Amino acid sequence: MDNLSFTGNFISLINIKKLKPFTMPVKISVVEADPLVSEDLRALREVNDLWRGNFSNVIYKDAAAINNIGIPDEIQNFFVLTRQKENFNRLKAEDILAEGKIILDNPDKNSIYLDYLQVQPDNMFESENRIYKGIGSAFLDAIKALYKGKEINLHSLYSTLDFYKKNGFRPSGRDSNNLYFSV
Repeated sequence: MDNLSFTGNFISLINIKKLKPFTMPVKISVVEADPLVSEDLRALREVNDLWRGNFSNVIYKDAAAINNIGIPDEIQNFFVLTRQKENFNRLKAEDILAEGKIILDNPDKNSIYLDYLQVQPDNMFESENRIYKGIGSAFLDAIKALYKGKEINLHSLYSTLDFYKKNGFRPSGRDSNNLYFSV
């Protein structure tokens, strides 16, 4: 993994597909945002302003709370998928295609918890304006690779159960919305 700067730490490049058939995959960057860095927090705020989503709002508010305290939070990590290929110290909200928040060591040291995952509304599965497909799956693949060997836990909305199941997550109990992924 390459760290290119202390803000907007580059993690890796991943592929997503354009909706139109017979087009080459598009490379996008996986970047870890640092809520203590004003430029990263600004990008999360602008994403929230653009998307007006419940999850983007919570992701921004959680990052802002860490920023207000001014102490690094070693447990909460914030990630974005962006079309940017450089200048990660100045993330552009209009280029961000997905964002998420991970809680480390939850419920135990061998696990992480995917607290939130939000795809840009215009590129969500049911959107008529969609240009790209597979953004949410690409985000999950990046998290699986980044935290390889750790179980990934989450609580799914009823409307996203099929999405997570298609990406290899299994219910922790019968008829449960609590899901996990392990290799």
